[in-house]
Amino acid sequence: MSGKAPPSQPPGPSRDQVEGLLQPHRKRLAKLRRASDLSKGDFDAAVRQVTELASAVLDVERASVWRLAPKGAAIECLDLYVRGTNTHAVGGALARETFPAYFAALETERCIAADDAHTDPRTSEFSSVYLRPNGIGAMLDSPIFVQGKMVGVVCHEHVGDARAWNLWEELVAATLADFVAHVMESEHRVSELNASEESFRELFEASPSPLMLVRRTDGTIVLSNSRAREIMALPDDDAELLEGGRFYENADDRAKILADLAARGFVEGREVRMKNFRGEPRWCLMSARTLTYRGEPHIAVGVSDVTALKDVEARLREAAMRDPLTNLYDRRFFQETGTRELERARRYGRPLSLAMIDVDHFKSKNDAHGHGVGDELLVALAKIASRELRQSDLLARYGGEELVILFPETDLEEAARVTERLRATVAREPFATSAGPLALTVSGGVVGAVLRDGSLGALDELVDRAERALDKAKGEGKNRVVVD
Repeated sequence: MSGKAPPSQPPGPSRDQVEGLLQPHRKRLAKLRRASDLSKGDFDAAVRQVTELASAVLDVERASVWRLAPKGAAIECLDLYVRGTNTHAVGGALARETFPAYFAALETERCIAADDAHTDPRTSEFSSVYLRPNGIGAMLDSPIFVQGKMVGVVCHEHVGDARAWNLWEELVAATLADFVAHVMESEHRVSELNASEESFRELFEASPSPLMLVRRTDGTIVLSNSRAREIMALPDDDAELLEGGRFYENADDRAKILADLAARGFVEGREVRMKNFRGEPRWCLMSARTLTYRGEPHIAVGVSDVTALKDVEARLREAAMRDPLTNLYDRRFFQETGTRELERARRYGRPLSLAMIDVDHFKSKNDAHGHGVGDELLVALAKIASRELRQSDLLARYGGEELVILFPETDLEEAARVTERLRATVAREPFATSAGPLALTVSGGVVGAVLRDGSLGALDELVDRAERALDKAKGEGKNRVVVD
């Protein structure tokens, strides 16, 4: 097993596949994440949810969550989920002195992506005692950090040969570790609060969650803890003199929250676009509850900065829209965006054009030099096209060696000029490949969205017309652009 090289990375899942894998688990995870009183049962359930979700999304046979022992000498298993038997197990420990390289990686790396766990220096020390007995060939482990300290790890174990982990898989693993960190913080907060008999202000400050107390009559922040001051960049000297409304990017969001508080007395898990004291934008997960403090109505507000999580979600969505070879937008994204742009052009009477581009003699180049060189040519063509086109143009891989360009707000003459410039640029110099310099030309068909009867056709009709123009360019000798 350890002698095999990991396979090349497969393409990431589509948007629908990622959404489909995550959706059944989101409500449960969100409910547990927002819980104000996280009991032992809720904590155990949250950990089991994480291991099952990790196994499903990352398609691994074994997923587990481990916590650092109190003195840091070992990590202890909180839950191990085995997909084949649909079972959970707890217990077991891994000692720091037995696996020093792995512990060093946990404390210094955001993600341990061991494509071949038997040869990776961070995980190879597990080979004889853990990997081989369980048939594990690859590991993807994401350390859990709380307040900058490693407190555990979420493990994803692939049973079989080596496996090349994708970037999107590493991002998902890190997101799951962040969720477990939040749950551990919540569990720790509850245990501290239950054991504490200190004053309200001391409890408020001691909370690991960012908290603020806002006076309802004028919206003034009357109390904030250090975590809230850190997230919202509040000045220590006058943080309790600020008006809370200044931190909302959209005043309507604040009005809706206040209306819900007036109607129900609480708001839970509301994602709100905010800005800190310096004016920097932040995505926050907000919960709020009305209460009486010093005989006056107040609002206790808890905020969590989920900007990084939103960024990860955006990157996952972006990755799902891209062709894995060329990194251009894929055909589905083109169809969705093209349909919207065509409808916009129809509604407002704006011009819109479309071009189909195809590599000349691509099959013969593949036959002569291999598909690897063909892929190199497509990647190089995609880079040139991306550079030559305007920011407003939409470039996508339509299929095989065929690219499609959507030109919003562009008449046929201008679209033809841009397409011809691209054709000339491609034909100007040979492309550098692993088989040596290779000449490359493309043919194109350009059409405008306005039909001869003055109406706008459907997107499929527009593509069909561009395909016919492209076929005409091919038939007339290739390396040319035909305008319909």
